[in-house]
Amino acid sequence: MATLLPADYGRLSLILAIYNTVWIVGASGLPNSVARYLAMAIPKDDRAIVRSAVRAGVLPTVVASIIVATASGLLLNSTLAFFFAVIGLPSLVYSLLAMGILRGRGYMGLAASIMPIAAVGEVGPLAIMKFSEIGITPLSAFVVFCLGNALGLAAGVALTIKTSPSRVINIEFPETSSRPVPTPRELLGFSIWLGIATVGVAILPLIIRSAAALDSYTTVAIIDVALVLLALPQRVGIVLVQAVVPHATRALGEEKLSLTISRREHIWMIAPFLLAAGIVAFTPLVGWLFGLLGRPEYEQSARYLAMALIASPARILYGLVEGILIAHKEGRFLAFTALAITIVASGLIFAATVLASMIVAFAVFVTAFWLIYLVGYARIRQLTSPSISARDARFVNQASLGES
Repeated sequence: MATLLPADYGRLSLILAIYNTVWIVGASGLPNSVARYLAMAIPKDDRAIVRSAVRAGVLPTVVASIIVATASGLLLNSTLAFFFAVIGLPSLVYSLLAMGILRGRGYMGLAASIMPIAAVGEVGPLAIMKFSEIGITPLSAFVVFCLGNALGLAAGVALTIKTSPSRVINIEFPETSSRPVPTPRELLGFSIWLGIATVGVAILPLIIRSAAALDSYTTVAIIDVALVLLALPQRVGIVLVQAVVPHATRALGEEKLSLTISRREHIWMIAPFLLAAGIVAFTPLVGWLFGLLGRPEYEQSARYLAMALIASPARILYGLVEGILIAHKEGRFLAFTALAITIVASGLIFAATVLASMIVAFAVFVTAFWLIYLVGYARIRQLTSPSISARDARFVNQASLGES
């Protein structure tokens, strides 16, 4: 960011926002879906489930790759960007699928190592370019990002092969399978709802960036500073989903699953973020920091940073809610909730941008995250309510383990 001009950085951030939204179309919820099925499977079914997941991901990945490659080529005016997007997007999708496979097998630590490996492949070359005479351009940064994803895929493939049940001894697996091995069509059918739900949430940052682009790419860059901060709790939420799905699936099969987040726990989660938001909004801290970086123009991002901090608890808590609802086979509910709130919020964001201000538009953006979380939390309270009879609870569990 300190190397690129605000307009160039804004252009790059818009491209990466498209990339980081459209990959969800390629993944189509498959990483969480395969983790769920493997968590219920016996070792002899592992290879068939993995094979089904790999096949199920081909068509959506091709579609997503074409979209990202076309957008990247046009925005960067480069055929090279098109070519590397075709490499990078499938690499990201299948490295995430490898993470889902590892989580379903119970290797949480190995699954968590794939993205850091990819990040090293993305950041390392950029650091070398920054401190050399090469320099960084939007195109070179995008190419390095795509190559980092390819490195993550290589790590994912190696770890998936290494942890195959046929190669591993003395690891605890369920003794009996509760369902037949899913076909690629069945896996994709369940996964699509999860993909739609994920897109419904993940597209919101792209919407707010697109609304800011109505003003200028410089405005996109200023808002992107806040969105980069929001990406941190978003990552935490994603990690929660990934960790919760296999554990919640097993617990649900044993009728042990419950969720209770008390009012006090909500307060403990929200209060630190509110305090930080107050410091950011009402002190000159942000202006001072960007002054040290030699980018005083980014001082305008302070208000957006404060609002991003307010949205952060909702993004973290939603990860827990989403993981448990996936275990409950509530993919359609997640999809309809996320889409409905996002569609309404998107209209309000663009209206606020044109008729009011970007601050109002960003407030709508923050509110949408809280609504998505609260509706999902209410659904879990309904599913785990003590008023549900034991017979009804067993019916819910059986339905969650079956096919749509």
